[in-house]
Formats: sequence, structure tokens, C-alpha cells
Amino acid sequence: MSETHIIEVKELEDSTGDLFIEIPPVLLNKLRWKEGDDVKFTTTPAGSIQIRKVKMETVELDFDDDELFKYMQFAHQKGISFNELCNEALKDHLNFDNPHLADHPFNPLGHEQTK
Repeated sequence: MSETHIIEVKELEDSTGDLFIEIPPVLLNKLRWKEGDDVKFTTTPAGSIQIRKVKMETVELDFDDDELFKYMQFAHQKGISFNELCNEALKDHLNFDNPHLADHPFNPLGHEQTK
């Protein structure tokens, strides 16, 4: 069963127009989240925002300056950050190497279902 929680969206007092939310401690405890956890925000087609706890890993990339510049230009042309481009490339590689995960009920890599 899912529960709905209403959390107030507040504006920072620094005149930037940036917003923030404070997740109540009772909800943090229930989710087993703590300050410093990495989260991912995803906007749904209905306009709501999903927040999920994620585990971030650091991956060292070995590019020379020219290669890095080309990849950064490519990301810019796609309207995404260099980090997002790297994440897309890793996901594509994992999807290509692990097509059997599409039939897994959890489907962690978002493979297209084969059935």
C-alpha cells in the first residue's frame, strides 16, 4: 500500500528563486534515509516528481583533452550534462551486454520486456 505525504515547497531567502523541501524526520526514518544519501528526482508525465534513493559510484574515465572536449560538445548538443551522457553510455552498454535482465520482474536496467 502506498501512502501520500504532503511536503511544503519553500523558496530560498537569497532571491535566486531556488526552491527546497524538508523531509520530516518521521518520514526519513520510515524510508531509512539519512542526511547525505544520494537521491534521484524524476518528473513523471503526469507532472509529479518521484524521489528515489540511489547508490552513486565514481568511475574514472581516461580521456585526453581533445576527446573530453568532443564528448562535452556532444553532450551539449544533446542538451544534457557530461555526467548524464556518461550515465546514458553506461546504461546502453549494460543493456546491450545483459538482455536477459528484461524478463526479470524488477528489471533494474529498464530493459524492454520480451513477453
